[in-house]
Amino acid sequence: MPSDGILLRPAPLHSRASINPLIIVHVAVIAILCVLVLYPALIVVNQAIRDDRGALSFVWFIQAYTTPRNYAAILNTLIIAASTSLLAVGLGTTIAWAVSRTNMPGRGLVELSSLIPFIAAPLVGALAWILLGSPEVGLINQVWHAFGGPGNIVNIYSLAGIIFVEVLYETPMVVLIVASALRSMDSSLEEASFSSGAGTAQTTLRITLPLVLPAILASGLLVFILAAEQFAVPAVLGTPSRIRVLTTSIWEAQSVYPPRDGLAGALSVTLLVIALVGLWLYRRILGRRSFTTVKGKSGGTKRLNLGKLRWLLFALCLIYLLCGVVLPVSTIFLSSIRKIWTADFRWEQFTLDNYRVALFGYPMAQRAIVNSLLLAVFGAAATILFCALISFLSLRSRFAGSALMDAMSIIPMGFPGIVLAVGLLHAWSTPPFVLYGTIWILFVAYLTRFLPVGVRTLSASLTQLHPELEEASLSCGANWLQTLRHIVIPLLRPSLIAGWALLFVAFTRELSASILLYSPKNEVLSVVIYTMYQEGGFRTLCALTMLQIAVAVVILALTKIDLTTEGQAAR
Repeated sequence: MPSDGILLRPAPLHSRASINPLIIVHVAVIAILCVLVLYPALIVVNQAIRDDRGALSFVWFIQAYTTPRNYAAILNTLIIAASTSLLAVGLGTTIAWAVSRTNMPGRGLVELSSLIPFIAAPLVGALAWILLGSPEVGLINQVWHAFGGPGNIVNIYSLAGIIFVEVLYETPMVVLIVASALRSMDSSLEEASFSSGAGTAQTTLRITLPLVLPAILASGLLVFILAAEQFAVPAVLGTPSRIRVLTTSIWEAQSVYPPRDGLAGALSVTLLVIALVGLWLYRRILGRRSFTTVKGKSGGTKRLNLGKLRWLLFALCLIYLLCGVVLPVSTIFLSSIRKIWTADFRWEQFTLDNYRVALFGYPMAQRAIVNSLLLAVFGAAATILFCALISFLSLRSRFAGSALMDAMSIIPMGFPGIVLAVGLLHAWSTPPFVLYGTIWILFVAYLTRFLPVGVRTLSASLTQLHPELEEASLSCGANWLQTLRHIVIPLLRPSLIAGWALLFVAFTRELSASILLYSPKNEVLSVVIYTMYQEGGFRTLCALTMLQIAVAVVILALTKIDLTTEGQAAR
């Protein structure tokens, strides 16, 4: 095996007269990444530092940081992101520890079920909990009143309600990351702790958790980023109670006429800084995972015997699954087959008309289904092939800029969707390349936003492939493109399919960027569902949501995706 595992090298000095085609491709990929990642960011910054006349000014930053409404939005964003991160880390770490290190019953069921929110969109959870916890029509409050209870016991239209729903849908990310670290940890130190007389609680708190602390902190920072950039949940649950966050404020600034581009840019820069600082800390901490004791001579992973406490832990996991999976999905389904949402479940109130209306009586929904499927099928395919090219060049070449290529492919991880949308909206709405008003601008947004998912998934698989087959191909006279086509891609076929399926799901549920970039006749499913919510069409939107979830589940089932494995690789 070569010492550096590098296959593709620059052309020798004596061949300077001829241009190596691989160098051209290498430069082209870096240029494309600059256009996709850096260009929108520069557009946003340029908007933020210019006044209405185009002169350099910090007036928009002053307004963003001194206006009470915007100050409240920044404060709410930090409160929601911090609270969601802390609670999701606590809950997710507990579930990860339970399924990977203990003898809790039903571990496989709990782990797989806890990943279902990873498939469904946070918008689905927000809509479901409106039907469950709304002061007016919430089923929980209706049942409470039926038993003579005074007032309401749940109000989902609150800061606590937003945090609650975001915790439910960000916890799976913590489970993926922490469970992976726990499984790779040698159990010999835990056994030594038990031999010294320590109990389960002492061993867990003093040995196990400190050893996987980098993974725990990294997952917490990642959840902080995701919660700060969340648009759907604050928009749906915060608007009725006038709770504003940065994402909804940016959307409002771009939605009014005339658009307040400078204010949207200043608020976007604020959100971008928060996300990029979190991403930088995340990468720093994740890079220090090496002290989690992965040894060549491992004693294996032995599960802790919790005795009767295992049932208490199982009950805690079931409560999460009830709130995050069973109640939301069943509520959306029941609402989709009923004429009116009430605690009275008489047979005559059930109907399939909502599905008929969603499929045949709502032209916008019909266009959205077609557009979403086109983007998800063909857009995800193009994206995963581009990610394969990036992974191949960054891992198998020695050209200057290979490390830069890999780093740039990760930057969108810290790009909030709505910030990316603001940049793309102005970058591609003027000549020479006018994409706004077409479905192509949505494709560019999705490709950029989910680039890290595809690159991380394929890079993790490519590093496991020995380069000797590629070297043999090159030695037999094949060029790099033939090697990529006939050797690398066939070997990566399972990962390519897995990455495509994950991108398919991500493309169909994306809302943060879509809400600003869509145009008439170019709507997508997530936008139509949100529009139906604003118009009060709950029954129809629930039917459309169930169709969206069903398609995602079918795609994942057909491709036989192991979300646990792919989620770990995507890190």
